[in-house]
Amino acid sequence: MHKSLTLLILFLPLLGFTQSGLSFQKVDSLSYQYYLKGDWNKLIVLTRVAFDQNIDSKFMRQRAGYAYFMTGDYTSASIQYKKAFSFDQSDEITNEYLYYSALNTGAENSRYYAGNLSSVTQNNLSINRYNAIGMIDTEFSMKTNSIQSRSNQTYYRIGVNTDLGYHFSLYQAYSYYEQVISSILTRQPDYVAILKWSPNPVWQIKGAYHHLFTNVGSTAYPGNLGLLAIAANINRFNFEANTSLLKAASTKTLQMGLQASVVLPGKSDIYLKGSAVGIIESGAFRTIYAQTAGLKCVKNLWVEGNITLGNLNNYNTLNSLYIYNSADPSIFRTGFSLIYFLGKHLSILGNFTFDQQQYTTNSVTNNYYQYSYSGGLKWKL
Repeated sequence: MHKSLTLLILFLPLLGFTQSGLSFQKVDSLSYQYYLKGDWNKLIVLTRVAFDQNIDSKFMRQRAGYAYFMTGDYTSASIQYKKAFSFDQSDEITNEYLYYSALNTGAENSRYYAGNLSSVTQNNLSINRYNAIGMIDTEFSMKTNSIQSRSNQTYYRIGVNTDLGYHFSLYQAYSYYEQVISSILTRQPDYVAILKWSPNPVWQIKGAYHHLFTNVGSTAYPGNLGLLAIAANINRFNFEANTSLLKAASTKTLQMGLQASVVLPGKSDIYLKGSAVGIIESGAFRTIYAQTAGLKCVKNLWVEGNITLGNLNNYNTLNSLYIYNSADPSIFRTGFSLIYFLGKHLSILGNFTFDQQQYTTNSVTNNYYQYSYSGGLKWKL
């Protein structure tokens, strides 16, 4: 069927409803009929018009949420169930699908919603209040370049997330990096700990500590980073403000950042995320801007592209999980990732990144290109 004809058929009920007007009884009856028949598109159209006309109830929101959930638009489902929650915070169906929707969107506060479920539902879903090992992830990366004085770089990481109840979580990771520059070996084992607190469904407070065991040849240059961030999730929008301080050798790097993201309507869950960062280092100020866009292109497969502009020397991202403190800073970065979900517990990550690196020799600035190939696994227990 032609696409325009399909859209016309879909929105014919919408035209009828807006012209004739609706009553609470009519919407309640029709929405229940569409729900029983599994006619999700008509149910979505009907309730959208009804809500615009201030015709509303807990059951209408639940039916609308379920319709979005069944069509794979989990962000819209979450919005509808949050509205149903405002009518009745003790409704188990609402709380259960708030939890399911958060899981399917990858929301960081899914554990918060798990805490609202009854003990019976928690047991049925095998949800534990405390999990010493709630998630394990691994990553390996190889970076190649085209100049002889710099060897290829290797990086790997293994991390464990601990669920400290329903409101707190602690992620800890060990990573290792090495490269040979002009016959001198640089090695950097790292330890990072990220603590997250979700006091309610909207706000989340994060604190992180990252230690760098940097060794250049036989000389050690240890570094320590502390980070504090506050984030808010408001329906389709996420906002975050963060600040961090890195002390490494004789250098102090103060970083301040703002981040905003939005998930567009639709079951592809197209999302856009932008962040602006200001860095003060050695009395100088510089800015970094990063933009990310992603979508679910087919079932269980996500694709994401990104670009970062600015001098990335001592720049940290993802709540300090990554610190870009290599000898040659990147001045431009772009790449893409593929994420494939193998069921509910296991996901596979593949990534390619292109960097323009920069170094100075005898007061002469040189640029070269670097190519990174990464793979990783995430296993939710």
